[in-house]
Amino acid sequence: MLRDGETEPPAEVMRGFQVIVDSIQMAADALKPGKKGWEIDEVARSFIVENGYEEYPHGLGHQVGRVAHDGGALLGPRWERYGNIPYLEIEENNIFTLEPRLPIKDHGIATIEEIVVVTKDGCKFLSDPQKEIYLIK
Repeated sequence: MLRDGETEPPAEVMRGFQVIVDSIQMAADALKPGKKGWEIDEVARSFIVENGYEEYPHGLGHQVGRVAHDGGALLGPRWERYGNIPYLEIEENNIFTLEPRLPIKDHGIATIEEIVVVTKDGCKFLSDPQKEIYLIK
């Protein structure tokens, strides 16, 4: 949301947004059958941290099925609370969310949630990925 007098987002908001967009694309580029969920999470998580932001407090993405969070594998970190699911191998035709986030001081949270399907050679976005920030005046 733009603040009074703003016609465009502040530079720090645009920077955080771009880091989210880039982290999602990097994770999508790494997502392939046979990889483990933690490996994909690490791609996005390390990029966000390397850019000076706190790591997000959850996994990068979960499987999508007929029920919320349906499926087995998790694109998540090797944290005890997730048990073995970040270690499961990603399979062709799995559908995952990619939803990292980061805090932007004095502005809130930047996040995007995309959905991808794993193909034999990588993954495909199920809709056009968001590349531009939405502005609310």
